[in-house]
Amino acid sequence: SGHATVNARIRSRYSVLGYIGEKMSGLSSLDTVKALLDQAENDFPSLLARLENIRTTIIASRSCRDGMILDLTGDASVFEKIESSVDTFLNQLPGDANGDKLQDFYSEPHPWAAQAKAEMAAEAPLIDEGFVVPTQVSYVGKGGRLYEEGEEVSGSTAVVSKFLGTGYMWDNVRVIGGAYGGFCQFQPRDGIFAFLSYRDPNLAGTIDVYDGASKALLQSAADLENDPDALATAIIGAIGDMDGALSPDQKGAVQFKRWLINESPEQRQKYRDEVLNTKPSDFKEFAERLSGLKDASSAVVSSKAAFEDANTAGKSFTLKEVM
Repeated sequence: SGHATVNARIRSRYSVLGYIGEKMSGLSSLDTVKALLDQAENDFPSLLARLENIRTTIIASRSCRDGMILDLTGDASVFEKIESSVDTFLNQLPGDANGDKLQDFYSEPHPWAAQAKAEMAAEAPLIDEGFVVPTQVSYVGKGGRLYEEGEEVSGSTAVVSKFLGTGYMWDNVRVIGGAYGGFCQFQPRDGIFAFLSYRDPNLAGTIDVYDGASKALLQSAADLENDPDALATAIIGAIGDMDGALSPDQKGAVQFKRWLINESPEQRQKYRDEVLNTKPSDFKEFAERLSGLKDASSAVVSSKAAFEDANTAGKSFTLKEVM
């Protein structure tokens, strides 16, 4: 959808992970698909050679085993029944179990990371981009770096960003502005914050709303000093997101992700305590960071007419025809 597209485009400008993700499944991937189609039609042998090289790399007998991970979710009785079948399956997999070991990606940068960083300045510049499609609504995004890479992020940010999205953004983008959705996203792991709208009849006006968020949040911080019930409600809202009911497969997926990123129970408890101990001063700190959002930029999916109106209102974009 449009809001996910602009969100991915924004995040591609600030982090290697965001850049790679957008290149694989965002707007940038359309250029890749078009180039592959042209190569398939005009030089298929070279495309076939690339595909065969990918296959060879993935299933190379000396290294493919070290990159394999099997994730299973079930209770003890299930595992007892399937243990022998799982062992048989694993033993029959191709590759040498005692072969080459991949590098330790937890302590060494992935080879793709260096290449991505080298490409980002040219392929994902810090500019305001507009993507022109035939549509009667807009998908408006603006974001930037709220925390530096490696900087510690408090759990209180979950409370503040939730409060901002369900309050100020909902009231101004959804209720007053008439968009189907208005929200914000903050990822503690990469420090990137983004405002987003969905099926939005406005463009320039929505960006003005985004630009006014820090001032509104500062006022909310002052109001919360004298309204402990409202602060408690905000905290409960954030805890509710953390403690939602999960199906067995969702529990397994969550645990697998935690294992992959080396997230410990102690880290989760610390983050949870910070959520529960959120204070009005945390809202103020977040607002101050938001007012100085580093290298802020926009990405918008909309019509040519809407971009022309935005330009008249003083909001200019580097445009690209998508369709």
